[in-house]
Order: sequence, then C-alpha cells, then structure tokens
Amino acid sequence: MALNDIKSIKERVNLRTLLIALVIAIIGIVFLWVSANDNWWKSFKVWQTVLQNIGALLMVTVAISLLWELYGKRAFLDEVLAKAQISKELTFAGITKITDTFHRQDIDWKKYFYTVNKLDIFFAYGRTWRNTHADEFQKVAVRKGARIRIVLPDPEDKQVMAELARRFKYSDDEIKTIIREAEAYFRNLINSAGTNGAKIDIWFLPAAPLFTFYRFDRVGILALYTHRRDRAAVPTFVCEMGGTLYDYIRKEFEAMITEGGLAKCVTKEEN
Repeated sequence: MALNDIKSIKERVNLRTLLIALVIAIIGIVFLWVSANDNWWKSFKVWQTVLQNIGALLMVTVAISLLWELYGKRAFLDEVLAKAQISKELTFAGITKITDTFHRQDIDWKKYFYTVNKLDIFFAYGRTWRNTHADEFQKVAVRKGARIRIVLPDPEDKQVMAELARRFKYSDDEIKTIIREAEAYFRNLINSAGTNGAKIDIWFLPAAPLFTFYRFDRVGILALYTHRRDRAAVPTFVCEMGGTLYDYIRKEFEAMITEGGLAKCVTKEEN
C-alpha cells in the first residue's frame, strides 16, 4: 500500500472519529442544558438527575474516546507491530536465546556435549571454557563416528599475536604460549580418541578472531568479544539450524577450512 493511501485512510478515520465525537458531544451538551433548567423538572427531579448524569457521561466518554482513538490505540498498535516484527526477525534468524552469561547456566553446554556428533569450534584459545568442559570433551573424543574441528589463531603469525596480546593484555610470547597450550589440549584429545574414537582436526587461521562460535550439530552458539580493557559480560546468541545466524556460522567455518581457505590444517595426517 502506498504511503499516500495510508495517509488518506488515516485522514478519513480521523474525520469519521471527530464527526461521531461531535455528534455525541452535542447530545451531551443538550442533555446538560435541558437538565439545568429547574423549572422544567420540579416534579421530575429523578429524571433531571438521570439526564444530567447521562450528559456528563457522554462528555467524558467523548474526551476519553478521542484520546484513545487518535493517540492511545495507534501507539498501542505501533508497539504491538514493532514487537511482532522483532519476533519475526528473531525467528527468521533462528535465535532461541540471548544471554550475557557465557560461562554460566544460561547455556546448557553439558546437554549439547552429551548429544553432539559434529562439533566445530572457533576461538582465540578458550582456556576457561576448555577446562570447565574437560570431562565432556573426553566423552566426545571417544565417541565413535564423532567429529571435532577446531580453528585457532596461527601462533606463528606475528601480527595476529600482537593484536591478541593487545586485546587480552598479554605479551606476544605469552599469548603465543597460551594458544600453543590450546593446541596441545586438542592434540591430547586426538590421543584419547585413538583409532576408534572421534576424528579431531586442528586448523591455524592467520587472523585474530572478532568473535567466537561453536556448532553442536544443529545448534550454533556465537559470543562477542569486548573492546574494553577490563573483563566484561558479552552478548551470547544461541541459534538453531534453519536460521540465518546458524547459516552464517556454518558458512564462516567452512570458508576457513575448505581448500583454498585461509586456515591450514596442522593435524591432517595425524588421525
């Protein structure tokens, strides 16, 4: 519908509302005027009172109705439509939860680990998160037919190390050591998996992560980084397969590790 058509409809509705209100207001004024003449109502005091009340009620009703029809109802409708649009957009994105408690119980990590067969991870090093879920990682590692793929920043890329060192307030050598620890952690998982467990591969990406994400089969979890010097809660989004956010996570990961992508696999021949 064209903008001019919408404007025309609003003008007609406004005019109709004002005309109806005017008619009711006139009736109310007439009732009040008639009931104000005591000489006419000497023997009908009850009816005079009734007429006065009706007239006053009509006047109040007109005032309230005008405010509601011209302002209140439209503001309420705009709010409902805005929320409906947001809900529609969240559904389209496949987002099921938004939280700022990445390491707490708002995200049921254990449930995702318990059922996962295909796990993709992209982060700077995830030391706290890895240690928190060490038992869950061991269980996935020995799960036959499972797959774990990890993308880490390339510890031999000096520019990447400098950026991450600045971001996390470490020296270049310290951040390199921490990422090597993450690499060693997942190499130990490869040893735990053996020949019958999960297939585990590690990639090094020559870029500093702008966010982290995890893909547990049909569920994606994306967490932002803070740009402040101090540690702070960060928005974390949980999404499901079929939504645009999940598709974004999947495509980003695949673009990193596919042939011709930026990341290089450092465990391709090891398991």
